[in-house]
Amino acid sequence: MHPYRLAALALLLPLGACTALMGGDARLYQSLSDQDVVLASRLMQSTLESEPDDATRRWTNEQTGHSGSITPIRTYISANGYFCRDYREELSVGVESGSFYHTACRDDETRWVWL
Repeated sequence: MHPYRLAALALLLPLGACTALMGGDARLYQSLSDQDVVLASRLMQSTLESEPDDATRRWTNEQTGHSGSITPIRTYISANGYFCRDYREELSVGVESGSFYHTACRDDETRWVWL
């Protein structure tokens, strides 16, 4: 497996463990290509950093046909003083789709990290 994919999956794997599923199967994440993971990760970082609550941004991989979206739901400051956001992620992989709820907080290097 490509080293970049391993790093990206290391970020995504906690999602499956901490994800609240709503009509989705966390195995959808395993069906994403390397490029899907890059697109989804970049969108998550930029959306959580700059979009207001309830604003949806989307990604589509023209090569695989897979797509997804990120919608911040709630922004708050944690007890430790970090900015955190609850958000909904939608994924469409082939004929399967799902909705997932996650929480991420901004770390000391201003990256959004899943809890």
